[in-house]
Amino acid sequence: MTEITIDIVRHGETYLNQLGRAQGWIDMELNKQGLEQASQTGKALADVYYNIIISSDLKRAVQTRDRIIKHLKHVPDVAYTDKTFREVFFGYFEGLDSEANWRTIAVQHGYQDHDDIIRHESLESGRNMMHEMDPTGQAESYEEVVARWKRGIKHLLKKANDGDRVLLVTHGTFIRTIADALGVDTVGNFPTNAGVTTIKVSDKGAKMVEYNHKFSVKD
Repeated sequence: MTEITIDIVRHGETYLNQLGRAQGWIDMELNKQGLEQASQTGKALADVYYNIIISSDLKRAVQTRDRIIKHLKHVPDVAYTDKTFREVFFGYFEGLDSEANWRTIAVQHGYQDHDDIIRHESLESGRNMMHEMDPTGQAESYEEVVARWKRGIKHLLKKANDGDRVLLVTHGTFIRTIADALGVDTVGNFPTNAGVTTIKVSDKGAKMVEYNHKFSVKD
């Protein structure tokens, strides 16, 4: 059995993050704050020996990955981008005000906002409500996101050796969905820009080690 440890990093801040807009497959670069966040995380991870580095193919993830790599004392031979690890696709809701999106969806189901949906039902229900309310039918369902994650991990396990440590740079809602699928309560706890979530993965499944660690200056 192959078991690996994955440090999953959310990309640094972008202008759309700053403006509170839904940013799924929209390809946006990091802003100044985002670049600084990525560098800080890179410094914090400098001594970690990674065997494989992966990022989503979207600019904000690639930029974050490259900033982190600059600070690593060991850079592995295996590094690649994989669109399987892209952010959740929000379809019609892409680029719109994120809080307004969720208020619209929540009110239609008798709730106030996204966290209210999760508290009374689940993150899965919220994701599927967006999918069902998208007039274009393109917003991803919870099941589609989790299935995409599993495909990416299956591909990764074929490349990895037992005991490898992997750096994966991806996106906030994607990370939150995976954490939820692993039993983490994420109400009021969205992945921080350039924060790190660590999991262990094997052919038998995955387990959470630490969710949403934000590096401080002291780290």
